[in-house]
Amino acid sequence: MKTLKLLIPAIAVLALLQGCTKEYITKQYITQEYNGAQVYARDYTINPKDWIRIEGANNPGFDNYLYAEFDNPDITKDVVDNGTVQAFIYTIYDVAKNLGSWNPLPYLYPLEIKTTDEGGKEEILIAPENTRFEYNEGTVTFIIQDLDGYDPEDITNSMSIKVCVTI
Repeated sequence: MKTLKLLIPAIAVLALLQGCTKEYITKQYITQEYNGAQVYARDYTINPKDWIRIEGANNPGFDNYLYAEFDNPDITKDVVDNGTVQAFIYTIYDVAKNLGSWNPLPYLYPLEIKTTDEGGKEEILIAPENTRFEYNEGTVTFIIQDLDGYDPEDITNSMSIKVCVTI
């Protein structure tokens, strides 16, 4: 009887694992099906030149932000009406060991800024920048906005962002 109690869950797990198959995988595009839901994933590399600056009055409360817009054919009308879209940014948390992780958007990251005070002394400030995304049918837009509402700092490095669409 004890063996039967262990055998039934083991058979159930084995049957579930048999149903998982990889349909199509490339370096930049993955699609899989999980219990009837389809999942599509695309990787985006956003280079510094891809960012477009929108400048309000460069005062808090105005629209001051950077954005980069990309095509995403996986975001269909059906996805907008009935599915989900998630995005994740890859960030390095240990430069010495080159270790990083995928973090869900919106993501707040500390941007290190070197400035010079009135006396000529160099200072390092930490400015929190918010990275988020918006989507419409066929497009995904990544946005960086300073938390204090001022113009965000220039982006000097490429960013890796993964967008996952589920329907």
